[in-house]
Amino acid sequence: MAHINNDQVSGAFWFLIGLTIAIASLGYGLGTLDSPQTGFMPFLAGVAMSFFSFIGFIQATIRQKKGVVWKSILRGFHWEKPLIVLGALFAFIYLLPRLGFLISTVLFLGFLFRVVKPLGWGIVICGSIILALSAYGIFEVWLKAQLPEGPWGF
Repeated sequence: MAHINNDQVSGAFWFLIGLTIAIASLGYGLGTLDSPQTGFMPFLAGVAMSFFSFIGFIQATIRQKKGVVWKSILRGFHWEKPLIVLGALFAFIYLLPRLGFLISTVLFLGFLFRVVKPLGWGIVICGSIILALSAYGIFEVWLKAQLPEGPWGF
């Protein structure tokens, strides 16, 4: 009995998902290149997804012929950091309306920089502030998006 490998399974799965998206988008109409309709971009995305996953499936089949078989993708996986990031995201969502975008983002990034990928305090503080101010500048100032304001008005 031939064994399958992880990439063959995922290639087949994503090929079918892409094919389903492409077929479903036909119901919305494709239009033309000059005047695309609603289904045009989903159709292209589905075709691209199927195409690239088919290539991945072929490459995986070639590797399978060379002896690469199914391996557990969870073996040796450490859950600590993903769970910490998930907890930090929930804390960020909780703090966002209470402290505002700028302060919540500084705290969130600082936590990630210090705990998930331990960096020195200088980089943590400066990096968090610079990235939060950059995001604030892009979304609030440039794009005029209304970000949550904290008790201090920013």
